[in-house]
Amino acid sequence: MTKRNYTLIELLTVIFIIAVLAGLIIPGMAMVRVRAKRLNCASNLKQVTALGMQFSNDRDGQLPLYKAASAYTVRSKNVESYYRKAGQTRFEAAKDATEAITGDNQKLWTAGLLRYAKYDMSVFFCPADERELNLFKASDDRSSYSLNYGDAERPGGASGATVFIKMTQVTRSPAGVVYFGETDLGNLGMKSTDTFAKFFNNSKALSRKPHSNEYNTSFLDGHVDSLRQSAVGDLYDKNNFKIK
Repeated sequence: MTKRNYTLIELLTVIFIIAVLAGLIIPGMAMVRVRAKRLNCASNLKQVTALGMQFSNDRDGQLPLYKAASAYTVRSKNVESYYRKAGQTRFEAAKDATEAITGDNQKLWTAGLLRYAKYDMSVFFCPADERELNLFKASDDRSSYSLNYGDAERPGGASGATVFIKMTQVTRSPAGVVYFGETDLGNLGMKSTDTFAKFFNNSKALSRKPHSNEYNTSFLDGHVDSLRQSAVGDLYDKNNFKIK
């Protein structure tokens, strides 16, 4: 049987077909990776929200304040994954809690949820967030998820508040009250109503678009939605950041 050699035209045809298929598959794979990160991010946010609910169950319905008046009791255990380097997925080595969380940082809502997270803070980081983040510093670019606070009618209370908001004070449907969410600045909290409005008022271009301009947002009933900037702005305009 005579062995048949391929012609140059046949080889070029095969190469062309492979190139076309690669051009179709590679963008699809990139989209799959983006979607996977968004879903993992939503899963992490749902767990953070569940931690907030556990906090409330143990405290007669109290919702975590952005910054409590008194420091939370932090046991001397290793705090895992509380700090991440910018542009990398690796975390700083775990530190003893009494070393990692001191002073005013021990009053932040992240410290309040610490024991419910069993000292593993990895769920507080969105896989698509590549910034340098520290969960125990109250400033910009510190957290993937922000607590809804800024005045006395928001779950996290007013800035500088000392009295916890209780679930019994919530008169709006919990499924419609924003609890935690991704924000442009990456603050531990959403700051004042004015600041938040500027970043989600449907007209301002945001510097950070984690999931093709979608932002994972959780609600007081525990569910999580992936919302576009305009949808988050609509929630704000309709007072869905308020408990009443």
